[in-house]
Amino acid sequence: MDDHATKRDWAYCREMLQKVSRTFALNIMQLHGDIFKAVLLGYLLFRIADTFEDNLYQGEEKKIADLEDFSEIFKGNKDLHQRLRLYESLKFRWDENSFEKDLIENGSAVLRCYFDISETYRRIIDPLLVKTSEGMAKFQRRKLESKSAVFQLADIKELEDYCYYVAGVVGVMLTKVFCEKQSIREKRSELERFEVHFGLALQLINIIKDYEKDVARGWFYIPVTVTKNYNIELDKIATLSVDQRQGIVQELIPCVVRYLDSTLKYIRLLPLHETSIRRFCVLPLVIGYRTLAKVVQGEGNKISREEVASIVNKTALYAQSNRALEKDYLEIRERYFIAGGGTL
Repeated sequence: MDDHATKRDWAYCREMLQKVSRTFALNIMQLHGDIFKAVLLGYLLFRIADTFEDNLYQGEEKKIADLEDFSEIFKGNKDLHQRLRLYESLKFRWDENSFEKDLIENGSAVLRCYFDISETYRRIIDPLLVKTSEGMAKFQRRKLESKSAVFQLADIKELEDYCYYVAGVVGVMLTKVFCEKQSIREKRSELERFEVHFGLALQLINIIKDYEKDVARGWFYIPVTVTKNYNIELDKIATLSVDQRQGIVQELIPCVVRYLDSTLKYIRLLPLHETSIRRFCVLPLVIGYRTLAKVVQGEGNKISREEVASIVNKTALYAQSNRALEKDYLEIRERYFIAGGGTL
């Protein structure tokens, strides 16, 4: 491709990031250089897989086929031409007017940019896209086999397995990408202990705050082992009592807090001079635990734009001070999640 075409593709990727996720755009834009490019493209490719999984226009059989076909693109060290050829038919499998569908229709631009970065990053990201796509397909197959209009996960273990495929794998990608920097590579073994937990924490928070919307598309991620304790019936999700809603949150809080604790430990391992990477990690963590605090208080499931702006401003301080970040987290943790938690 000529330089003009390459610049156009990169401009599309940057623009689409803002459209498919304002939240992740905030933290990805904290990054610089090759790491910015690798994480941007990795995120968009994972987002394409997410769209195949959770769109409202297809049944499970077609979703499984799409996810398996998408997975095939990233197997076997294929060149760009082979990948573009395999991707072509994936664009046209349903009609929809959304930014996510626009991303799928123009996924070729993402793939071309993917070959404008070092092969090192493709070696990192390729197998993880295979893993996430095949993991999502596995859960779609479970729903298909259940013949349930709304598929509910069985227990916390199954919930964590699902979260691993849709978010934990992203944590693995980030660690591998970050460890291309020598100063971070020295911490690799320690970071790897917590890399999956980073994604699990954020995904579990999303599930807690959005489970009503998930039911509308045929999924209920709150496990049977939780809902049976509060006599919750799937066809009455919209009319849950206050006690039932609080019960769901309180049952899952210990699990979420364990992973939030690990995420803080992950960030503390990152060298203080790696400011952009630390800002990238700090921002979703703070937004995540402050969103969860709102849910716990029964004040809705979103933080305002003003609060997000305030968090963005504080991120500069937290990126430079583990103590300041830990103080803010532990105050929220003890006040709303688990009293008497103490220093981690």
